[in-house]
Parts: sequence; structure tokens; C-alpha cells
Amino acid sequence: MQGRLSSRLNQLERFHQERKEAEELRKKFTTAEGFVPQFPTADQWDKFAPLTWIKTGGTVKPFKPFQVQQDLVQSICNNQYTIILKSRQVGASETVCSYLLCRALTEPGFSAVVFSKTATDSGSLGKRIRAQAASISNTELEFTTESNSELSFRGLGTLYFLPATPRSARGIPSVSCVVLDEAAFLEGVEQIFTAVQPTMATLGNDPVKGGKLIMMSTPNGLGNMFSNLWHSVGEDWNRVQIHYSQIPIYNKDPKWAEKTKAKSKLSDRSWKQEYELDFISSEAQIYDPELVALACNGQCIETGFVGREYIMAIDPAAGGNDYWCSLVVDVTKAPYRVVNVFRERHKSSDHCIRQIIEQAEDFYPSKVIIEKNGVGAIVSEVLSQKLAKYMVEPYNTNRPNKITNTDRIAYLLEREELLLPYEPFHQELLMFQQKESGVREAGEGAHDDSVMALALAMQACATTPTADWLDLV
Repeated sequence: MQGRLSSRLNQLERFHQERKEAEELRKKFTTAEGFVPQFPTADQWDKFAPLTWIKTGGTVKPFKPFQVQQDLVQSICNNQYTIILKSRQVGASETVCSYLLCRALTEPGFSAVVFSKTATDSGSLGKRIRAQAASISNTELEFTTESNSELSFRGLGTLYFLPATPRSARGIPSVSCVVLDEAAFLEGVEQIFTAVQPTMATLGNDPVKGGKLIMMSTPNGLGNMFSNLWHSVGEDWNRVQIHYSQIPIYNKDPKWAEKTKAKSKLSDRSWKQEYELDFISSEAQIYDPELVALACNGQCIETGFVGREYIMAIDPAAGGNDYWCSLVVDVTKAPYRVVNVFRERHKSSDHCIRQIIEQAEDFYPSKVIIEKNGVGAIVSEVLSQKLAKYMVEPYNTNRPNKITNTDRIAYLLEREELLLPYEPFHQELLMFQQKESGVREAGEGAHDDSVMALALAMQACATTPTADWLDLV
């Protein structure tokens, strides 16, 4: 008891000391002349960062960058084009955006745009940087916008946070800096790359004062634009690599990697890519044959049992030779069990919908998740009406969440926490591959309808409060 109290008192003492230091810095760099504050410039970013506060470790404290983060910003300052290969959880995105914030507050007319994977990701990042700016006290900074997608400061600069789409890229004005966050996962990144070039051209090619382009990402296989650039860029590009072992709070704990891997529930393959910076070559078999054989010993049942919790995952046929596939999964507790499968092709949509409705009535699922890409959008509308007494969740699959959800399958296979009927899963899992482009799909001549329905089920498991599951971060 005495030890815990002493530790808590020490934490409070450090907190107050950090706060005192931050206040002293703010006073030093605050001017009474008008509303424009006098901050350190971008090449003094290590002095600017502690003026802002960030959320870390469950608390809010002054941003005190590690040496690797200081080196990153200094490297960006000295180069026009920068490509960053990074592990997850190294603070690269927030560091780069803090650098942009510094420039926006010290260079009137400065503007930058940060492209993220989704609108949710861009909004979240914009919110964090807005909070950084708002944490600076004793100044008269004035926001001229309320949106997390645009941070404009009266008399100063502007930052945009946008989802990575060719449309959003074409709609931006001329900017001083463009950032492509998680570039290996951005759909249409080539079009975005092309679209932003004219916006930077007017600023010239000076490494320091010209327009800047920053690409950063964890690996996502070979063959995509990010991996191609990383392995082939010339002297015009500044290459920066940040491994989690360079972060002091991680490397001081010899078991950090082991504990983080267990908590994140990443498969070995995903851990190697997302933390160990391994560009895993594709055209590779994703699922271990021995683990697949072990899992494919489950049995189907005709109806559900009282006291069990079931979810349904539905992957409608997109046309041609594709199958309609609907799975019922028992998620009461691990191991998760696929207990019923509907899988047919060359049948009318009305026929398949009737079969799925009967399947739902036999098991009374707590959640129904439906792929809504393509024809699935219409099916989702119909089934949402027909299955109104159930919780129906339409779901849009894209490359990033497809990777996440198929990785969830790998994780459960490794832990022997997934039971499947032999047909159709054994063959489809063995033939499911990652291509050199990073795309995951069935090998030539094979089908992946059951795998994709299972991936949908993994998404439903991760968002079902009663399921014994931790979401992947």
C-alpha cells in the first residue's frame, strides 16, 4: 500500500514539474504584440512541440518528442520528398502533423493536406491536431473553422485532413505540403499522387522552401506504389525508417513486443509486416495448411439451441460464377463455430433471400452482417426490411478492412479457436492468397466466397460486445 502511494505521489510530482516547464516555455514564446504568437520555427520544432499537449498513456501531458522523432522532423525540413517506413505505434503521424502545425503557426499563408485511409481516420487525426493547437495557452490564436477536416488560423496557415480519394485530391487548392498517411493501404494512391503534383509545382524545387511531399506507411506486401518507391527511389527522395525498438518507452521493456503481440491478436504474418517492417512477398499462401486441417473438423446443425448466441454473415453473389454464401457462427465462447452454411450459385436473388430468411429463423442471430458492395447494397436493403426483428449491419469491404478481417481468421487458426465444416472451407482457405499488389483473393480457378463470408463474421465478432474477442488495433 505504501509503495503504491509513493509511486502515485512521484507521478503527480513529475506531472506538475512537466506542467511548470511547459508554462515557462509558453511564456517565453508568447508576444503581447497583436494576436500573432512568436513560436519557434519548423527547424526548431523540438522547442515548439512541448508547447502543445497530447494524450498518451491515458493522460494528457506536454509533447516531449523522442530523439528519433526529432531526427524525423529535421530530416523532413531538409528535404523536398520524404518516404517513411515505420512500425505501428511509433507516433509518426502525430509527429509529422505537429511539424505541419508548427509551420501553420509560424508561416502566414502556409497550407498542407494530410490524406488518410478513410474519412474516420482523417477526422480523428484532424481532431488530435486541433486539440494540440487548442492546448497552447497564453496566446490569442483564433480558429476560423470548426471542422476537424480543416484547421485554419486567422492571419496564419491552414491544415486539411481528408480521406484519400482522387476526388478529394482534385478538390484541394495549391498547398505547401502533401502527406500520404498509410500510403501502402490507400486505394487509388497513384491517382492521388498525380493529382497533387500541380498543387506543389508553383512553389519550386528548393529542398527547404519548395513544396514538400511526405509518404509514410507500415508495409503492405510488395507491388504497391509505396513498396515500389521504397525499394527504388533515387537521391531525390529522403528515406527514413522507424522501428518500434527506437522508441524509449518500448525498448526499456524487454517483453514489450511479446506482450503487445498477444494483446493486439495479430497473426505472425501481420506482426512481421506491421511491427518488424517486413515486406512479405505475395502470391503467398496466407493460411497454414496444418492449422486449416485442424480447424476443418466442425459439424453443421439444422437449428440453434436456447442459451447460445449466434451471428450471421452474408456475402451475396456479385454475378457470374460467384456463390451466395451465408454463415451462422456460434460466438457464445471460444472456440467460435461455424454451425450452418448456405452456399449456392446460379439461383435467383429471391430464392437466395428466402433461404437466408429461413436460416435466420432457425437460429435467431443477435446480429446479421451483410456485404453491401455492388449487388449487396440492394440485398442489404431488402434483408434489412425482411429481418427487421434482428440487428442488421450492412458492411462495405475495402482493401484495408479485408486484410484486417482475414488476419482475424489467421489469428483464430493459430490459437485453435475456430471450428469449421470441411466443405467448403478447407479448399477455399488453402487457395486464398495475397498477390504482389497486396490484394487478397482466391488463387486462379478457385473461389473465396466462404472465406469472405467468414471474414465478415470476424468483423461481426470484433464488434459484438458479448463475444470473447479483442479488436485488432
